[in-house]
Amino acid sequence: MKNQVIEVLNQEHGKKVIEYWKSIGIDTTGYCGCANKMDGSMDRFYGVINGAFDNYEEVSVIEYNAEIIELPEEKTYPRVMMVSFNEVKWYKRVVFMEKCGRYLAWNKAETIQDSESIWGQTAWDFAKDIEEPKEQTITLSDLNSKMDDIKKIFGISENDKVVIKLD
Repeated sequence: MKNQVIEVLNQEHGKKVIEYWKSIGIDTTGYCGCANKMDGSMDRFYGVINGAFDNYEEVSVIEYNAEIIELPEEKTYPRVMMVSFNEVKWYKRVVFMEKCGRYLAWNKAETIQDSESIWGQTAWDFAKDIEEPKEQTITLSDLNSKMDDIKKIFGISENDKVVIKLD
């Protein structure tokens, strides 16, 4: 893991910061997140530097070139997620809560609007957020550099000329 810390703003924020580090598998060794900006604590930056979790002063954060990250926003319910019983087949559903390690979702509701008229629900074993599609930019020079591969994909012989038209 790269050197990353989160500045704790107050005691309540500190609890959330510690929970965040625990949630991603970091051993927080009993820290509670009490040192914080509101109280004027110098060692209010909690995180991992050179593989060790601790609370650090700002000078140490700068010295080790640690990245100061924000506490990820807590996601609220209801929200559209992918759910599954076996992590093999996934379904898009509106999940309205997590309880006892399971995810409760409205039956067959794939949008928040759909969920408003459905009363039946299912408890799912697994849920994950839907990944937003990423925009990829491909330039003409990128295509040109892969011309041999493009010819193979489309069954074009090596000697044939390829013209790429933009729609």
